[in-house]
Amino acid sequence: MIVTFVTFLVLAQVMTPEVIEHAHAGTDAMKQGHPDVAVQEFLRVVALQPDSASAHANLGEAYFQSHDYAAAIPELQRALQISPQLMGPHQTLGVALLVEGDAAGALPHLEKNHTPELLGLAYLETGQLGGAIMAFQAALERQPDDPDLLYYFGRAASLAAKRTSDQLARMGPDAGQHRESNGDAAADPIKETVRLESALAGKPNDPDLLFAFHRTAEVAARQAFGKIAAGSARAHQVVAEHLTDSGSLAEAEREYQEALRLQPYTSGVRLALGDVLAAEGKWAQAIAQFRGESALRPLHVETLYRLGYALLKNGQPRDAQAALSRADALQQNTPAILLALGQAALAANDAGQAEGSWKKLLAIDGSSELAAQAHLGLASLYRTTGRPADAERETAAYQQLEKKGKL
Repeated sequence: MIVTFVTFLVLAQVMTPEVIEHAHAGTDAMKQGHPDVAVQEFLRVVALQPDSASAHANLGEAYFQSHDYAAAIPELQRALQISPQLMGPHQTLGVALLVEGDAAGALPHLEKNHTPELLGLAYLETGQLGGAIMAFQAALERQPDDPDLLYYFGRAASLAAKRTSDQLARMGPDAGQHRESNGDAAADPIKETVRLESALAGKPNDPDLLFAFHRTAEVAARQAFGKIAAGSARAHQVVAEHLTDSGSLAEAEREYQEALRLQPYTSGVRLALGDVLAAEGKWAQAIAQFRGESALRPLHVETLYRLGYALLKNGQPRDAQAALSRADALQQNTPAILLALGQAALAANDAGQAEGSWKKLLAIDGSSELAAQAHLGLASLYRTTGRPADAERETAAYQQLEKKGKL
């Protein structure tokens, strides 16, 4: 609300009487908790002053307060195109993009405001685990018992520990093993994890630091998860994740369902439940969960990809093609999406899109397992469309990659 009032004052020096009237009415509506009324007033201001950064910022803020994030995003982006130095729109735009599932787009805006819990979420979603650990630890300093912060810190620490373990494994069986970590004995393993993360920034390949971090992060994750109140939605989510990792899918499914019963609108839970259902071959149920997640986060590419794949497996290629086309539009040049999009297009008898998707994949990545599958798909496509020479060429390319992969 402060941002709206400040931007209104900036406008006041150049406003016409008509603009002032609508701007006053919009600001008053915001203060009184009527953002839907404010939207109508600020729409009139934008119509009268389309090149005003503050007008777009106010309209974006009103849409945001109305929970219409899809409408808020372009207005806030327009405000920042006109006047990049405005800080308020950066914060609101970052939150709106994060809520809609575009963490990568949200991150540069959130970094300008340094709200640790929001930064932590964006870092976690984009795989920047070190940044997530440090941000969530800072947030826990202020709210040490917050179940969401404890969950997200634990998840970031657990994933970082696994990543570090994989890095050590690539270095050899003895990497870092000659020095014991004090992670189990640390008075505060959460703070110790942050300290070791900072140390690794300067020595990212030090085996002793990596080993110490791995052990300490595991302890910190267990501690964070252990502080979450038993019976809460987050507690059920943690149990479900452990059960999924151990292959106990039916039990994991029940835990995720209970987490959703207690807290229906937590992002990520429906996606995880959909993965479990897909692993059980329950494609229709998985689709329902992926659709629910996509309704919560319509810009989340991973959800759209999973939805498209599930639809394809369930015999709905045209719906799969639509979901995967949306994912490709949001995150272009992603080989896994292009492979699945080609498969869906072929199943939907759209040979043009199938060929285009697989050729695009091969232009990006010509030597992976995904590339081999693209060659195989093109060979099948060319056989069915009467192009035997092209089919033979693609088959030979597939066989060459397959042979190389086995050597």
